[in-house]
Amino acid sequence: MADLWNQIIAEPGMDDYVRKPDILSFLIGSKLPVSASMRQELLDVDGISYRLQREIQLLKAFNLVRCRNCLALIARRSDMVIPSSVDQCGAHVMPLLYKGAQEVITVHNTSGLALHGNPSDAHSWFPGYTWTIALCAACESNIGWLFRADKRNLLPKSFWGVRISQTKDGTQSAKDRSSV
Repeated sequence: MADLWNQIIAEPGMDDYVRKPDILSFLIGSKLPVSASMRQELLDVDGISYRLQREIQLLKAFNLVRCRNCLALIARRSDMVIPSSVDQCGAHVMPLLYKGAQEVITVHNTSGLALHGNPSDAHSWFPGYTWTIALCAACESNIGWLFRADKRNLLPKSFWGVRISQTKDGTQSAKDRSSV
């Protein structure tokens, strides 16, 4: 096992990955953005093809953003968008007056969200955009906001800010899934 670990950290070339899928499977497993328990579960999978199949499932599931309460599909990380009024990042930490900060991803497309209230420009995190509260249509949890451009020169014309604290991706471990 130590010999295999030395091969993994030795930065093998692309040809090595093709010829040695065990190295590829361990490298992917060690680099996936998942919890330590999920990573351990993944690296404990017996069999290279089973491990690679599970890694593919995790990569696909990681793209899905679901409501934390009811698991309704909300968005896809692949739909992230960068508003022209902020720095070049699709994930933001936004200050809140009474509750610290909120981590928000910005996406151009969502599903299963319903708007609540009227658009407002008061205290908008994105200058030039109005915001409207967005709730999960299935369970009415506060998921985030719809932002709409108030000025013609802003792109995109609209986007969604989805609160990470109110979402769940599909990468939880078997133990986590049983508690949902």
